[in-house]
Amino acid sequence: MILWEIDWRDPFSAFAPLAGEAHAHLLHGGDRSARADWSVIAAFPASVLAAEKGGDDPFPALDAALAERALPKIEEFDGLPFVSGALGFVGYEAARFFEPSLKPPASPFSLPDVALGLYDAAALFSRGKRKAFVVGRNETACRALRDALGRDALGPVGSPAYEDVASNFTAARYRAAVGEAIENILDGDYYQANLSQQLRADAKTPVSAFDLFRKLAAASNAFHGALLQYETGAVVSNSPERFFRIEDGAYGARRIVAEPIKGTRPRGKTPAEDAALAGDLLADPKDRAENIMIADLLRNDLSRICRDGTIREDAVCELMSLANVHHLVSRISGLLRADAGVDDIFAALFPCGSITGAPKIEAMHAIARIEGVGRGPYCGAVGYFDDRGGADVAVAIRTLMVEGRRVTLPVGGGVTLRSDPQGEYDETLVKARGALAALGVDDEAFS
Repeated sequence: MILWEIDWRDPFSAFAPLAGEAHAHLLHGGDRSARADWSVIAAFPASVLAAEKGGDDPFPALDAALAERALPKIEEFDGLPFVSGALGFVGYEAARFFEPSLKPPASPFSLPDVALGLYDAAALFSRGKRKAFVVGRNETACRALRDALGRDALGPVGSPAYEDVASNFTAARYRAAVGEAIENILDGDYYQANLSQQLRADAKTPVSAFDLFRKLAAASNAFHGALLQYETGAVVSNSPERFFRIEDGAYGARRIVAEPIKGTRPRGKTPAEDAALAGDLLADPKDRAENIMIADLLRNDLSRICRDGTIREDAVCELMSLANVHHLVSRISGLLRADAGVDDIFAALFPCGSITGAPKIEAMHAIARIEGVGRGPYCGAVGYFDDRGGADVAVAIRTLMVEGRRVTLPVGGGVTLRSDPQGEYDETLVKARGALAALGVDDEAFS
């Protein structure tokens, strides 16, 4: 294994020469996030595991590859988030691999349903310590990545002009969709369903996913930012929600931690208003019930892959405050069974219950029927599986797809018996504000 310290430079400056390079990726939490210390650059994969639309299940091959690539834990590398391994995304439609009854509409995007590169090297940047490293399995891969990194400071980010802004739902149709979900709940079909709409903006010129990600990161304190680049488009994610993390746990076992988000309020314009909105969220019985319901769903999902008696609720309905919204977040953990591979973990957990509803399968059938369109990377998963056995994977919310001149921003929220259709529609636009601001689009365009 290789560990080279390199001269410090901003992660975006380092990534700039790789902008537009297929399978070159940057994981970078928001510039205003105290939690987002490490940034990760991966490029030039040794191979790519992908599932095109309607393609075969890639997860058995992923498990086999990670087993073959497994690396020992070496003290010198402790504390580094990623050395080598699989990195990329799993789209929402990949749920069909784990539940035969699901036949979701095809993704409307040109991207694959799954794309995970196997990388032999990575560049790591600790923003807190202003230290940078190239790490990896072999010198050839490390040298190729090191030589591709930029050093020059970047200028201001420009914005293309957008000439067509629309959604696949009108406000009236979205309210009707929420009403339909409430009727299903009254009929006993499910308790909660997470509905979404897809906001679309067409620019006059091709959109730079790299520039868009720079703008999002500059204004964000979300922890799980990502820019994933492919031949047919890019995924730009500014997710605040961890799907799961895998780390060393007690008794020599691996510990898995899930952190579902449910419950949203906008940030206030003054400190007093902001505190009042946060307090209202913390006290709201609907939001708390919604969060606890999804936390219970995740706890049940984790029980399928964890050792008996090891699942814990480490936090319930904690306040998470981001640049544009407040959220409620819970934290559930357990010790993984020794035989649980990535395929088993996704079969138990995917998609995350916070973006489906409960019961999960019934809610997903309703989502397919009511939305009538696939979700693509949105509501899937973005992150990495390290060759040493760790992982960090986010839920792909606050996520945009960039394809040529078009940018698509799906946004949604959970519908329960207590939901107000207009309130649910308004909540989707609150969640979209940060990304729309980065695009230079006013959310009033969708009101």
